[in-house]
Amino acid sequence: MRSLAVVVLLLVSALWAETQQAAYYRAMQAEEAGNLTEALTAFEEAVLIPGPYTEEIQEIINQYKLALDFTDSSEVLVSDRSSSLSFRFLGDLGFYGLHYTESGWVEKISEDGGDLFFTLSSFADYAVGDYIHSLGVSAMTDWFFDNEDMPALDTSDWKLTLGLEYVLVAPTFVLDMGVDFNTAPNESFSPSFYSWLEKDFFKFEKQRVGAALWGYYDTDGPLSFAVYGSWHRSSVYGWNGNVYLGVRLEADSVVDVKRYMADCEAAYNAAYDEMDGFNNEVPFNGGFNNWESSDGWNAPSYMGGYGGYNGYGGFYDNENPWGNNPFNGNPNGWGSFEENLGDSSSTVSIDVPMYKSYGKWIGPSLRSKLSYKFRTKITLEGVMNLYYGVVVAGPDDDYEQLKKFSGVWGATLSWTPSWLTVYLGMEMLYRWYDLPIYYKGIYAKSGFLSEIKTGVKWNF
Repeated sequence: MRSLAVVVLLLVSALWAETQQAAYYRAMQAEEAGNLTEALTAFEEAVLIPGPYTEEIQEIINQYKLALDFTDSSEVLVSDRSSSLSFRFLGDLGFYGLHYTESGWVEKISEDGGDLFFTLSSFADYAVGDYIHSLGVSAMTDWFFDNEDMPALDTSDWKLTLGLEYVLVAPTFVLDMGVDFNTAPNESFSPSFYSWLEKDFFKFEKQRVGAALWGYYDTDGPLSFAVYGSWHRSSVYGWNGNVYLGVRLEADSVVDVKRYMADCEAAYNAAYDEMDGFNNEVPFNGGFNNWESSDGWNAPSYMGGYGGYNGYGGFYDNENPWGNNPFNGNPNGWGSFEENLGDSSSTVSIDVPMYKSYGKWIGPSLRSKLSYKFRTKITLEGVMNLYYGVVVAGPDDDYEQLKKFSGVWGATLSWTPSWLTVYLGMEMLYRWYDLPIYYKGIYAKSGFLSEIKTGVKWNF
C-alpha cells in the first residue's frame, strides 16, 4: 500500500484517535441540536473506541444516565462491553503533478509528468469490549501521464495493487499487518509484506508516549526494519501531532559493479580473439563513459531509477524514497553492449550477467506530522521525514563508503464538511549521496522530486 509507512500511521490515527473524535463530534452536534437520545447513543459509541477522551466521555455518559433517572448504578459506572460489527468504506481520487531533477557527477536531468490515482477500500470492524478487530481489502491503481518523458522515475503506463490488511486496536497498543500484491506492464508479480506494532507506556492529558516497531519486505528485494520512540497529541480541535524517532535498518539488492566491469572486459577480449583477421589483442576500451548498451541505459546518469515512482504520494520506499540498485532498469540481470573492434567496422554484441549482492544501510530516522483542526472543518497539516544512512555491508570496499541523506516534507490543506474531504497540497522528496570516487557517475549526487496533489477522499 502507498508510501507504506505513511499509510500505516494514517490508519492508526483513523482507528485510534480520529474514530473516537468523529463519534465525540457527532455526539456534541446532536447535543447542540437538542437530540439527547441521539447524543447519548453517539457518546456510548465513542467510549467503546480507545482514545484520549475515554474518561471524559464516560463522565458525560454517567451524567446523562443520572439525569435520565437510571437506577442501576452498575450501568452508570461501567461502559457497555457488548460486541458490535460495523463497516467502513474509504476512497481517494486524485492527481499528482510531478517534477524531478537530478544532478551531480552525471548529466543534469529535468523531467515532468503526472499521475492520476484511485483507491478504494473497505473494512469490517468488530468491537468486543475494549478491543477492535478490523479486516480490510483494498484496490489501488495509477495511470501515469507522459511517462515516456520520465525515464529516471522509471514509471510504467499503469500500476495496480491489491491489498489485504488486519488491524487490532486495544486500549494501550495497536497492531497492523498486511500484504500487497503489485503488478504493472512488463513487470513480474510482486507481493510485499508489512507490519506495525505500537504500544503506549503512559498518557497525560491529551498526549501519549510509547514505542513502535515497523517492518517491510518486498519479494523483489527491499527489506526494512525500524525501532521508534513515539509521541502523540490528539484533540478534537486545535493542535494534533505525532513524532517517531529511532533507528532504521534497510537492505536491497545491488549489482556488483566491479565484478560486472571485469566480466565485460574479459568477454570483450574473448570476443575479439575469436574474430578473424585480428592477431593482436586490443584492450577493452569500455568503462561506463566509453560504451553504450544495446538496451539504452548508457553511461549512467540515471541508471538507478531509484526504485521507481509508484504514484502513492512519493517514491515506493518504505520510508526510503531512493533505491540502492543502480541497475533497476535491467530486470533480467544481463547487460548487453556493442563495441567496435580495432580499426574495423565490425561490431560484436556481448551479453554479460550481472551478479547481485546486498547493500545494507543503517542510521537514524525521524517521522513527524503536525496538524491544526479548525472548527470550520478545515485542517492544515505538515509532514517531515528524515533519514541518514551509512553502509554496513556491500559488494565492495568502495560501495561501503557510501552515505546518504533522504528527506520528505510537505503541507496539505483539507476541508471535511461531512464524509467527504477535499484536499490540496504539495510534497517534496530529496536524496543526497556522499560518493567515493569510483561511484561518481554511477549514482547521481542528488535528486529532487516535487509533487503538487489535489483530490477528494471519502469515508463512511
